[in-house]
Amino acid sequence: MLAPAAAQHLDVERIVSLAGTDCGAVELASPELVGRVRQFVDWINQRGPYTPDQLSGMQGQIADVLSRRLQLALNRHRHPEIARERIERPIFVVGLPRSGTTLLHSLLAEDPEALAPRVWQVTAPSPPPGAGPVPTARIARGQRAIDAIIDKVPGLLQLHPYWDKGADALIEDEELFALDFRNAYPTQFHRVPTLEVSVDAGAGDVAGTYQFHRELLQHLQWNTGGRRWVCKGVYHQFLLDALLTAYPDAICVWPHRSFGEIHVSTVTIAAVLFNAINGGRIDWRRYARETAEQLRAGLAYAMASPLIDDPRVVHLRFADIAADPVAAIRRVYARAQLPLPAAHEQRMRTWLADPANRGDRYGRYPYSHERFGLTREWVMEQFADYHRRFGLDAT
Repeated sequence: MLAPAAAQHLDVERIVSLAGTDCGAVELASPELVGRVRQFVDWINQRGPYTPDQLSGMQGQIADVLSRRLQLALNRHRHPEIARERIERPIFVVGLPRSGTTLLHSLLAEDPEALAPRVWQVTAPSPPPGAGPVPTARIARGQRAIDAIIDKVPGLLQLHPYWDKGADALIEDEELFALDFRNAYPTQFHRVPTLEVSVDAGAGDVAGTYQFHRELLQHLQWNTGGRRWVCKGVYHQFLLDALLTAYPDAICVWPHRSFGEIHVSTVTIAAVLFNAINGGRIDWRRYARETAEQLRAGLAYAMASPLIDDPRVVHLRFADIAADPVAAIRRVYARAQLPLPAAHEQRMRTWLADPANRGDRYGRYPYSHERFGLTREWVMEQFADYHRRFGLDAT
């Protein structure tokens, strides 16, 4: 229950106190972490007013995320050997949403030698999985988290059916970053009724973001016998210098697909998700146009970087992935100088043949550029340089 003094707004000190009491590690809340929480809470308070129920829901959710973050610090303090874990030759699927990133991530994760971040590992990351058997209640918590977001946004399954994997569903690195309050990922903060598509609490500390990412992988890997991760993030391609500084032996897999196909799809899934969270506070026509212009600038920056041609970056066209997904994974392993085990190839073929993994198992959404005040021709024109650079269909 909210304290009377916090009845009109969220109070950072109370949130920190609640989180610290929950996990017994309030002293491990660094000034930098509390500063990011404060930045997020200030952002929320500026967009009020809120009802008491809304304030209570937000307070509980933010305190829960902070408690999980403090538990990570507590486990690292108790087990200093976690910091000595080596993350070796990770594979990162980078690239824009709706371009085949989840398919690639799913197939890479079928490697029995690979580790991959999953829902339950972010909803209940502590104690470290390698500390002993993981109780079923921790997995169940991940399932409840998925059920809650699907109950709130049932249309998500048609747009992103992979959520039906429940607690075992693969997750994006952006969701991991939310544990350190580097962003406001909607699955972690869906009780904020004014949440917007991109809320950055990282204060531009990109190096710190990747440092936390490494620390979390070390936590999840410790004492498990695994060493190599397959991860996915839809913004990594804009931060390749920071990613490859943090993981110099990484391989980045960047799929490319025509913006005539992916832009309206990306805007649609954002609209379905955030309309359910904030009740339609966002002007999606404006968002669709402004996001296209921002992405065009971001891609121009990425294409101008010498890292675009770095041998650690594997470029794949979506059409080639769709035509032969296993061959695409072979290319990745060849670039990583890793053998592709027969067991992995068989598991990929089994996964691809399973009707439970069909992309249209909940139906196909009728995407429309016109719904967002755009035309396909305008979108294609905005990204003509990108299409030429990667040999994508210009129609």
